[in-house]
Amino acid sequence: MTRNFLPILATLLIGGSLSAQTMDITGFRSVDDADVMGQSGDKIGEIEEILVDGSGNPVAAVIEVGGFLDLGSDDVVIMLSDMTFENGAFRTAMTEGQLQSLPAWDD
Repeated sequence: MTRNFLPILATLLIGGSLSAQTMDITGFRSVDDADVMGQSGDKIGEIEEILVDGSGNPVAAVIEVGGFLDLGSDDVVIMLSDMTFENGAFRTAMTEGQLQSLPAWDD
């Protein structure tokens, strides 16, 4: 039985790695340090991390808000449902003040 299992396992592993290597990633984009824009189009934050729930589903983002040149800034958690991705930018209806009142994130 082991003799038959190893070739099948090898085929599955090789097949899986080949399909991963041929994945089209041209439309992918990193959200690390992506700007978050307010309703007026001004930058009001920057995405630092994406948070997942216990099942591994993305549900929230850590946003750096406030401060100047990374001095005095705070990391807060915003639900992904409170943001949209429009015209190549992340946007929220929340103001910078509202973002600063969200739960703090300290990793």
